[in-house]
Amino acid sequence: MDIIARLIEQLASEDEVVRVQAGEFLIQMGSAAVRPLIETLQNPNYPARPLVASTLGQIGDRRAVDPLIQALRDHDKLVRYHAALALGKLKDKRAVKPLIYALFDEMPPIGPDPLTGDPMTVRAAAAQALGELKAAEAVPALKVLLRDENRGVRRSVIQALGQIGTKEAVVALAEAIQDEQDEALQELMVRFIARHPFSQALETLKQIAQSHPQERIRQIAKNFLDEFETSPAPSTPLSDEQKARKSPFRFLSGTIAALLIAGLFHLGWKYNRYATMVAAGVISAITFGIWRHRHRSKQNQTLDMPLQPSTPSRSETA
Repeated sequence: MDIIARLIEQLASEDEVVRVQAGEFLIQMGSAAVRPLIETLQNPNYPARPLVASTLGQIGDRRAVDPLIQALRDHDKLVRYHAALALGKLKDKRAVKPLIYALFDEMPPIGPDPLTGDPMTVRAAAAQALGELKAAEAVPALKVLLRDENRGVRRSVIQALGQIGTKEAVVALAEAIQDEQDEALQELMVRFIARHPFSQALETLKQIAQSHPQERIRQIAKNFLDEFETSPAPSTPLSDEQKARKSPFRFLSGTIAALLIAGLFHLGWKYNRYATMVAAGVISAITFGIWRHRHRSKQNQTLDMPLQPSTPSRSETA
């Protein structure tokens, strides 16, 4: 038995330390372990297939995409759960449509999440994966699950819509916040809405700050609105065309210098390499000096311009 087969066998060990170490070694082996892991995932008699699916996601090899998509329809809900999470890590758009179908997996929860205590479901795992894939086409389906009875599902959907971040996704959060009863999830929704401050999102924050029944949620919305009001407006970067219009001399002089240096090397290299290099350096230095001189001249002109008188106020006019 080779080392990879032995490590895969150890994934089914009753000793947690052995399982974890075997998974870490397989991840370190990378692509060499992918094919044996896929074959093991497709073996219905192997007891540790959920851990195999998780390991494939950690390795990140896209050869595992199709087998993991097939595993979304597996009879074992734990295999489906870990297959959905693994597909989110592989970042392959082929998984989007199967994951949207997995959003409506009706099997009961797998067990409590060790971090949040929420019941773990395939629906929540599929929502998390779609968020990692930033799948904008999944927003209509995710909106439906904002009313799911499972708190863990709603949490994953809120996070997914926040990660997707399109206008439709943020509007879905803004529309659903009044129906959400859990204060922690309300706070999460406000934070994601505030990450994308277009006009409708800002209007929603204002409404929350004014009329939400929970004082804490109103205060969070007010804090974000205060940040938006005090933060400076971002400067718009110049496009390439605007930069070219702004400095035609720099473009023209740079082009001429480059042509001169190219011609110099073409003609003079085989005769006198040292003289050619010196001449190229001189041309570069002259060009750079001209650029600096023009730049400083423009700065001095700007500083020497007289200040324009401001429009007098009414009191000054009186």
